[in-house]
Amino acid sequence: MKNPARITISLDMETENLFKKLKNDSQMSQSAILREALRFYSTNKDILKKIKNKKVETYIEMLSGGEHLILDVNHWILFLKLLEKSRYQTEFWKNHKSVARSHGEQFSKNFKTAEEVLERLEACNFYNLSKIGKDEYVLVLNSNLSKKFVKTFIKEVFDSMNLTVEVKDEIAKLRVKTK
Repeated sequence: MKNPARITISLDMETENLFKKLKNDSQMSQSAILREALRFYSTNKDILKKIKNKKVETYIEMLSGGEHLILDVNHWILFLKLLEKSRYQTEFWKNHKSVARSHGEQFSKNFKTAEEVLERLEACNFYNLSKIGKDEYVLVLNSNLSKKFVKTFIKEVFDSMNLTVEVKDEIAKLRVKTK
């Protein structure tokens, strides 16, 4: 049996403190902690790369706060179809605008540009965002049924943030231009 390989590493102060905390919390040897960390990294390196993706970071932040949920697109479309026939449409759209304005107030604390807001809302999977010019974007919708919902929402969000945008309907998408 071959003797274990010996290595020497240098840690900055922050990493050293993390290492000491892990050692105290886990009651593992230094070598066992490093072996476990290397195995974990090797197994999860592809996932860890994806987590560093801005969109995935947004998902984690949104879902961990408990205010958002994951909804299958088919369920989303069923709700929109039900809304089309509902006698509560007027009340829904009024409340929808109110929710959008509330989002705009929250967004104004963290986002300064329309692009930042559109990217954040893209994470909700209402649309896929494409930037087509300096201040112009295309929102490709996941369903034509969602057009009114998304258009109303972004208009109210931007109005409450005092950002001026022009939103134009196209067949299966919306074109947004900031002014």
